[in-house]
Amino acid sequence: MLRRVVETLVIFGIVVGLDVLLVYALFPFGSTSEVVWSEYAAAANQDIDTVIVGSSTGQRCIDPNVLDGALGTSTFSLATPAQPIENTYLSVSEAISSHHVRRVIMGVDYETMSLDPWDKGTVTFVQAKAAHESLPKAIGDYAWLLTMPGFPSTTKFLEVLFPWTLAHVKGGVGSIADNVRMRLDGTTTIEAAEVRDSAWTYVGKGYGNYSYQLDTSKAREAMSPTQHGIADFTDANMATLQKIVDLCRENDVQLVVVATPRPAFNVLCYGEKYPEQMARMRDAVESGGGVYLDANLLKASYYAPTAEDFADGEHLNATGAEGFSAKLADYLGRPDAGEDVSGLSYSYDDWSEYLASIDYISAVTLDGSVEDGMATLCATPYTGTNVQVEYQFCLCDAGGNVTGVLRDWSSDATVTCAVPADGSLTVRVNTRQVGSSADFERYCMWSSAH
Repeated sequence: MLRRVVETLVIFGIVVGLDVLLVYALFPFGSTSEVVWSEYAAAANQDIDTVIVGSSTGQRCIDPNVLDGALGTSTFSLATPAQPIENTYLSVSEAISSHHVRRVIMGVDYETMSLDPWDKGTVTFVQAKAAHESLPKAIGDYAWLLTMPGFPSTTKFLEVLFPWTLAHVKGGVGSIADNVRMRLDGTTTIEAAEVRDSAWTYVGKGYGNYSYQLDTSKAREAMSPTQHGIADFTDANMATLQKIVDLCRENDVQLVVVATPRPAFNVLCYGEKYPEQMARMRDAVESGGGVYLDANLLKASYYAPTAEDFADGEHLNATGAEGFSAKLADYLGRPDAGEDVSGLSYSYDDWSEYLASIDYISAVTLDGSVEDGMATLCATPYTGTNVQVEYQFCLCDAGGNVTGVLRDWSSDATVTCAVPADGSLTVRVNTRQVGSSADFERYCMWSSAH
């Protein structure tokens, strides 16, 4: 009997040791989540009165350095990529207990409330947080994981025990060697993150960003519903939001929930679902004493981001985040000065006013079908209700270069044409407002090869 116990302990020790080695070698060192939590741990003795929480929308749209410069606050961003709202609750709880913060700014979007938690995002979040905490606190975080719906299941529990199966370095032996080397040679998490993603730059206070610019000609790919669909907000997410609202209220912490800026096309593509569902989030926040702002509904006279301010359909780039953060600071400072900010934005309850306010073409998409050697193409513009659009359809070569005009400017959004014998057809649609002399305002490509 004793021998069996010893053998079992030896096997267990070997498995644990092997797992530790594999985590060390394969689990990516220098994720942006790890940067956030390592920097937060380093700021343990610093004054932090405001935190930014949420997923990448909050992470890449709100610059704490700009807020502090304008408001005189001490802000840190705990927002991390793919942070489920359950993890956001954990972040808020941590900030209140460790720094007694007075304000929580929660960056959200439609998918914050409509999607189920993403296992990888949940596990990597806890892994990064626990790596910079005391053992009892880390154990508490992992125990909290087990309370999440579905996590006690065998598969998900194994992902917690063996996180390298869920997230691991890619690129073969060379990448693994680089991962180990950076762990051993004193490379900081910030340095490792910037090596791992050379386009990302760390600014400070948990915040980093990219300089990418949105390509509006690929608006379909940039629309969130293209990847996620359009679903109602889940009861579980609404319940967690209520927990965050209650936690802040009970601790006398101001909760500011911000639906971060998006290109207009990535709001319009939801149709009536956007105001219907987002109003549920607004009502939950405001009924609990919080502040709710949908930056997409701010009037253009106050805040009007351009396509160049966005990195993609869901995130601002570094320049865009700097501009929005300055405007957010102004917005938050106005009530303190006794000003009413309700007139600065449109309302979900008067959605038609918002739709009428969009006086430009945000994007256009082009859908096509082929039948009996004929292609039928239909353009869909994303614009306000009062904008009249005209279309020009052009034939292009395989490289996207225009070779001829299929049909010149008209108000007809549909065109048909014969498909060449080899089956290859590439068409570009240009759009502009009726009466404009511009070559075009927005365009999109369609190819029979895709």
